Amino acid sequence: MLYSARDIRGHRWGWGRCTQCGALSLTPRPTAAQLAVAYDASYYGLRETKFEGLVACFIRQCRRAKAARLAKRVPCGAVVLDVGCGDGSFLAELGALGDFELHGLELDGPAARRAQRNPKIQVGVGDVLEAGYPVERFDMVTLFHVFEHLAEPKSTLDELYKIVKIGGTLVLSFPNAGSLQARVFKGEWLHLDPPRHLFLQDPAAAERAFRAAGFAIVGRRYFSVEQNPFGLIQSALNLFIAERDVLYERLKGNEGYAPRHGRWSLLLQKLVAGALLGPAILFDALESLFGCAATVEYTLRKERKSEG
Repeated sequence: MLYSARDIRGHRWGWGRCTQCGALSLTPRPTAAQLAVAYDASYYGLRETKFEGLVACFIRQCRRAKAARLAKRVPCGAVVLDVGCGDGSFLAELGALGDFELHGLELDGPAARRAQRNPKIQVGVGDVLEAGYPVERFDMVTLFHVFEHLAEPKSTLDELYKIVKIGGTLVLSFPNAGSLQARVFKGEWLHLDPPRHLFLQDPAAAERAFRAAGFAIVGRRYFSVEQNPFGLIQSALNLFIAERDVLYERLKGNEGYAPRHGRWSLLLQKLVAGALLGPAILFDALESLFGCAATVEYTLRKERKSEG
């Protein structure tokens, strides 16, 4: 076991390295009952939206920029699926940029119900392995910080290969197990998120898996102002606060979490976060140059597999 990490309920989990693929794996694997608790309503945010105020505005701008970047990769009329679509905000931004057929897939819960309110998005509920999508249905499939939640990553990659059109695009983002943040913060790293994250890969391990599944790598992106700077800030706060991810949980409206942290404690944490935000963004840009930032996004193209 490399190190242990506590979850927001105080339970301890171990992280070990797989001798076959090199990925970090959560041990022991959580039971169905433990996962049901981990994905309760507080995970999706206890208010009408997951975040509010300036945080919500910031995330909206990040989703808008991501949609604008990826819209250039698909033709007019493209069929797009976002696996783990949350409240559908990325798809909504994408739909505002062109005439696309939009599909989302999300676990049953508050986020899926929010997405279903948008009549332009066809939202399914469940797991992609059980969704039954037709072969070569989609021009582009996206999974933003979903892959690390999957119990069957190899089977899921094989299913994604089936449902993406030949020459179509698969976009995945996930925490970088080989990042500087992972090495420095270890069990206090925000992006470990036990027990929801079941395994974490570094780029080398991920790329082997992508190529084995039949995808060609056409792009890597390490810089993420949406994910990486706050990951650094919250991980640093975790070093000094007994409870894990207090600021993040409170920003989601989880007021019942860590009740000993009252108004002044939260104010102090917000002030620290605000003071560190600028340097954290600059540090993320520097990490990205060396491929060791906290998260990574891959753009893949489905290749036709050779016969025999």
